[in-house]
Amino acid sequence: MPELPEVECVVRALSVSVVGKKILDIDFKFTRMLQSIDPGEFARLVKGRIIEAIKRRGKYIFFVLSGGLILEVHLRMTGRFLYSIKPLATGPHTGAVFSFEDGSSLYYEDVRRFGTFRLFDQETLCYSPAHSLGPDPLDEEFSLQQFARLLRHKGRTRIKSLLLNQQNLAGLGNIYTDEALYRAGIHPARPAGDLGPGESKKLFEAIISVLRESILSGGTTFSDYRDLLGNEGNFQDHLQVYRREKEKCRRCGAAIRRTVIAGRGTYYCPACQVLPLLRDAETGLRQ
Repeated sequence: MPELPEVECVVRALSVSVVGKKILDIDFKFTRMLQSIDPGEFARLVKGRIIEAIKRRGKYIFFVLSGGLILEVHLRMTGRFLYSIKPLATGPHTGAVFSFEDGSSLYYEDVRRFGTFRLFDQETLCYSPAHSLGPDPLDEEFSLQQFARLLRHKGRTRIKSLLLNQQNLAGLGNIYTDEALYRAGIHPARPAGDLGPGESKKLFEAIISVLRESILSGGTTFSDYRDLLGNEGNFQDHLQVYRREKEKCRRCGAAIRRTVIAGRGTYYCPACQVLPLLRDAETGLRQ
């Protein structure tokens, strides 16, 4: 599933490519993606409007349309947008086509067909699921003090589980939680309340730095994620622990391990990310 950096890359590319364009027509092929509205009504409401801005909240994308209408999109597992200045042939995974007045088009592709589209106006936008999310780590208002309060409030929760919960922080997923915890030297199973002030600061800074670096690298591509022009991201070349089970830690040489936390495969270095009070029976390393 695209995480915050991948969605941010999509939003930035959409802002360059489609903001200011007038929607001439829209053709929905995967109608179940539409939430609480039929394709005909959706097209009637959207046709003729101009895309005034593209915004992001966590993993949600918002198309701000003229006349106060807002289109919310969630890419889910395999959704992606593809922009072209001329019409392209549609395939079996093409879920929707937005045609613009200048002849360009925006295609929504989704292999698994789990993506969702919802329409809101200013009065109903408060009902968007995005508004129940926690703070966005890249918001300027998100502070170390706010993060530290969250850790104290959820003190018994394992830190990996806390970071994955979108009601705590918006946009983080499996890849970047593992990478941030590694950078901060914190074992993913540690209770959040066990972290000291110095560790909380390290983790806060690691979350922000890994997200920003991934955005600069175009995001992470393992299978489906592509940018607006169909290009893969490059951050997978810089991952330190994620999907590197049994490979050597680039910092200390220990073998990267995999466990399961919150139902998700979790990667960590047992030497760099020590779990206090436990000792590995084979190596003697605290883990």
